Amino acid sequence: MSKYFEIERSKNGLRAGKLVLDDFQLVTPLLVHSGRVNHYLLPKQVWETNTRALYYDPIIFAEELGKKQLSDLPNLRQLFAWKGALFTTSGADEIAKLAKPRGYKANGVNFRLPNEGQLISLSPKEALQLQEHLGTDISEQIYRAVDYYAPVDDLTAGVGLTNRWAINADNSLFPVTGGGLKELHRKSLVSLEGQFGYRITQTEQIDTITEAKRNLSTIIKMLPSESLRVTKVKANLEQVVAALSAGIDVIYSDVAVHEAVMGNVLVADGKRLNFDHAHFANDWGPVDQNCGCPVCTSHYSRAFLHYLAKTDSPQYLNLILEHNLFWLNQFIIKFRSQIN
Repeated sequence: MSKYFEIERSKNGLRAGKLVLDDFQLVTPLLVHSGRVNHYLLPKQVWETNTRALYYDPIIFAEELGKKQLSDLPNLRQLFAWKGALFTTSGADEIAKLAKPRGYKANGVNFRLPNEGQLISLSPKEALQLQEHLGTDISEQIYRAVDYYAPVDDLTAGVGLTNRWAINADNSLFPVTGGGLKELHRKSLVSLEGQFGYRITQTEQIDTITEAKRNLSTIIKMLPSESLRVTKVKANLEQVVAALSAGIDVIYSDVAVHEAVMGNVLVADGKRLNFDHAHFANDWGPVDQNCGCPVCTSHYSRAFLHYLAKTDSPQYLNLILEHNLFWLNQFIIKFRSQIN
């Protein structure tokens, strides 16, 4: 079965669709959670929260495993026994921290991993091959990562090199760069037409929700209407909502893990509860009476979670992460249901 994206319905710039991959189908809008969830939960637990897709950065993955060569990385699907979809970034943002300015060439980028490995020369084609090796379903073309607020000359140079690296590749996302500058967005998009999908880069670097919405809306108007729209946002619910409201189809975000690490539990209206607070000590109610997640349906009380928090039990983070994943997935489902 070929991979394709199809819009099923739309309303006021928002759209609900389906992303058909080789072995399964995903509905959009879709929140793709960071693979960091596997640091805390078993893949089976992640699956039971209705999570059907994860994303990974291959360079960060290599750093976590202490690899000296990218070719030494294992297949993610086999490693985690993951039966859902896998998305990968090209690693461009992390490479920007590791490569010297002279490391960027017309045919790719040279850099070293932090553990003093040999010099890595990564071409645009090899970047896609690396992601394929990891078992990805949707990959991303490599780009010259530049900060959203960088000087115009730097942003222009980033767009120019990214366009030189552009290749025609099925099932990969073409990166849209250029900071917040409309003219650079146009230049970023002239290199290739008819792409499977587009990844709007730099969104997670934007300081305000207002600016994130403005930039996303400006770029979306330039994209082919039938193509998949993807972006990565900061690890907060507010920016997830901003991306949804702008009409993004697929959002990468680490919000579930970030909130759990902070001790926060997401509940109705996006409010956050932290059970470390003393007033939960004698609260025998459920975490969220309207939630159907594995934690809430197991009838764990708020007092019990308070106990776990106060005793620094690792189970506290695990349980609230399970809840946060389920809650966020339900939040996206409810948002999708309003597009009719």
